[in-house]
Amino acid sequence: MRLKALLALLFRIKHADANIRRRGKAIVGITFFLVCCVVLISLLSIFAAGWRETAVLVSPFGILGLAAIGLARRGSANSGAGLLIAITLIALVAAPVLSNRVAFTPFFFLLPILIGFVTLSPRGLLVASAASFAALGLLAGLTRDIPQSLPQNAEVYGLASTLLVIIIGLGYVGSRTTQQAIHAMNLAQQRSLELTATLQTERDQLSQRVAESTQELRQNLVNSQHLIEQQAQLLAENDQQRSTIRALSLPILPLHQQMLLVPLIGTFDQERLHDIQQQLLAAVGSYRAKILLLDLTGVAVLDYAGAAMLQRIVQASSLLGAVVAFIGVRPEAAQALVSMGNELDKVAVFRDLQAAIQQHSRLLFKS
Repeated sequence: MRLKALLALLFRIKHADANIRRRGKAIVGITFFLVCCVVLISLLSIFAAGWRETAVLVSPFGILGLAAIGLARRGSANSGAGLLIAITLIALVAAPVLSNRVAFTPFFFLLPILIGFVTLSPRGLLVASAASFAALGLLAGLTRDIPQSLPQNAEVYGLASTLLVIIIGLGYVGSRTTQQAIHAMNLAQQRSLELTATLQTERDQLSQRVAESTQELRQNLVNSQHLIEQQAQLLAENDQQRSTIRALSLPILPLHQQMLLVPLIGTFDQERLHDIQQQLLAAVGSYRAKILLLDLTGVAVLDYAGAAMLQRIVQASSLLGAVVAFIGVRPEAAQALVSMGNELDKVAVFRDLQAAIQQHSRLLFKS
């Protein structure tokens, strides 16, 4: 587990560009592998002749390899790759010169090109290829006097150069294609991030609008409830006022223990007619009145419904043991009362209140 954490730390590249991070990881991986090989070669060379020369040759490679890893981890992919390819070319040139043996070393000049495939941009790959050809030419010049038991130097260098050209061509095309694909991927990723940010912004704005609308609806609901409560209170007050007005519009005056005077004023609708009838009959019952005087002086207009109401009051009061008398009947009201037929013939009618009181007072005293 600790080794895994160390490797993760080793391959951590500090750069925002995904392509730089990819190339940096490739540099770290290749360099780490080559440094491990150098360490292994150094250990094995102890048991061989000339180990000091080998150690002197490989030690700088290991030190510079660690420097290349450091550059790559800091995000300097081009510098790290350039240092790695440089020390590889130096090693390929120095090894045959120090050992006086060329053999197939020119073919190993493909190694810097292969490293450039995965660590450099297409332009950097061309620079690395030119450096490989220059190093190969330098090696040819330095080792021209070394005897060969294998194929002639010209054949070896010619074949190596041909392979280098082929590998460079293929590598450049592949690197260019990969670079374009990575660039397209980065653009797509950038557009995706921008679209995600736009969608997130729109979602935040929508959420804010929904929250504001919800708050507004909630406030409107509170206001509506407040208005409903106010309206209910006003209706209750209105009902109370109407009840008070109805009570004031129909004053019931007890003139005697058994005599009630009720002045009727204004006009009558169905609701008021019903209220008058209910209140008068309730008053007759509660006071146990024997005489009910209805003063019609204030009634300007009496229609058929009003006359029918008076007829019902007369009939109901008679059942309760009370006698009804009319006071101050106007001509308009008289016509409505006459239209009721003989039902109201037995009802006493007086010109004014004084005459009605005198007449019924004598009747009460006699009884």
